Amino acid sequence: MKEVFIDFNLSVSDGANTSFTTIGTYEIKDDIINICFVEETDLKANTSLYIYQDRIKIKRSGPLMMESEFIMEEATTIKIMADFGYQLAMNNYTNYLEINENSIQIIYQTEMDKEQKLTHNLTIKWSDVN
Repeated sequence: MKEVFIDFNLSVSDGANTSFTTIGTYEIKDDIINICFVEETDLKANTSLYIYQDRIKIKRSGPLMMESEFIMEEATTIKIMADFGYQLAMNNYTNYLEINENSIQIIYQTEMDKEQKLTHNLTIKWSDVN
């Protein structure tokens, strides 16, 4: 396991944007890359990325928990759970998925976004701290 700088950027086609840099951990186990970090947002969610050759799983924990999987041109389900008991599951479609040595990019659209014709563009880059 090693420390990495994380550059996080999530933009929505309506102009909304969340971006931050932080330090996290990077580990490869059984050909799966695992990157963990705390989001530098109000929620301070603990986020774990599981990067496979053909898909990415993201798990967030904290006051708002989320589990999602992204597979190129496939529909999956995003599960969201709030710490006060509220739960929501919604369909998600991955329009684009790119996995590189030091970055990922996911363009996706949730079921609710489809009605408003919105898409999300998530880019996460990492580099060695040392």
